Formats: sequence, C-alpha cells, structure tokens
Amino acid sequence: MPLDSSTVDRLADLFREGATNRAAALALGVDRETAGRYRNALGFGPAPKRPAYNRSTLTIEQKFMTHTQPVEGGHLEWTGRRTRSNGTPTFTHRERTYTARSIAFRIATGRAPQGYVTTECENPECVAPAHVEDEPGRTRVRAQLAAVNGTVSRITECGRGHDMATHRRYTPDGHPYCGTCHTQTKRARLAAEAA
Repeated sequence: MPLDSSTVDRLADLFREGATNRAAALALGVDRETAGRYRNALGFGPAPKRPAYNRSTLTIEQKFMTHTQPVEGGHLEWTGRRTRSNGTPTFTHRERTYTARSIAFRIATGRAPQGYVTTECENPECVAPAHVEDEPGRTRVRAQLAAVNGTVSRITECGRGHDMATHRRYTPDGHPYCGTCHTQTKRARLAAEAA
C-alpha cells in the first residue's frame, strides 16, 4: 500500500538528515522494508555510516603523543604496544597500524619517510621526532660523520660488484659498507635460521 504524500515528504526529510531505514521506519510507524523501498525510489543512497563508538577523534600525531613519556635528555619513551617479533613500537589509528618512529619522522619533517626510520641518538628506545631519521637522512648524516672521521671510502664497487655510489651505507660511527650485500647476507642468515 503506497504511503500518503506527507509521509513520503517526511521520509525524504529524514533521509536528507542522514536517518537510517530503521530510524525512519520507527519515526513514522512504517516497516523497514517500506522505508528502504522509498529510499531507493526517492534516489537517496545508503545512510552514512556513523563512526564506531570507539573511533578516536584525535589526529594521528595526537594519538602518537598519548603513547609517549618524556625522559631525561629530551628523549621520548614509548609506553604503547610493541610488535612481538622485534619489539618495534606500534599503534593503531583509525583501523590502520603505524610504527611510532615513522609518525615521529612525519611530525619532525612533515613528509612520509623513505625506507626504515631508526633512532639516531644514544637512546635506542627513543621515539622523539628530533631524534629519528629515515634512510636518506641517515645516510647523509653518517656520510658527513665519515668525512669528519676520515673514514670516507673511495671504492666505486663492492667485492660483489655493486655500485657504491648507489648502495653505500654507513654504520653509526661513519664506516662505509655495501647496503645491498648487507641485506643479502641478512636474508641468507634468516633463511638458514628458519630452515
């Protein structure tokens, strides 16, 4: 049985305001199927989903800061969750998981990191935005340290033939090594341990 025009107009108003089929049906005393049929006939799409009751209203940067605690020396200690495999500080924001250091880097620089983000201060557990670097930044800073220490290498290829201009990385104390060889060796070691 069709609804009268005033009920249809009221349904349209409720749909415009974001009411669900159930809410509109309860408000007007009709069944949900009828409300759904009229929603389609009137050209309204599905009602917008309401945010989950536990959805954080904090920005990702604010959520990051809720899991930190200042410690001596300008460091930030991570008080949140860590991965089981290697203890990496992580947190979830709006159903997505982030590493704490990647967000710290984003806070410090305003951009997404390239490669892994690591702590570059004397406290390996620190997540302070001013104390983390991504791969290009880490390489640049360590290359400058190598120049100061006199450990700059003039080698153009590693022992396995990798171009050092592209693959050169530095240890925290400024000594150069081939990043590709290091990665390959690490993968082989992990595969051997897993076997």
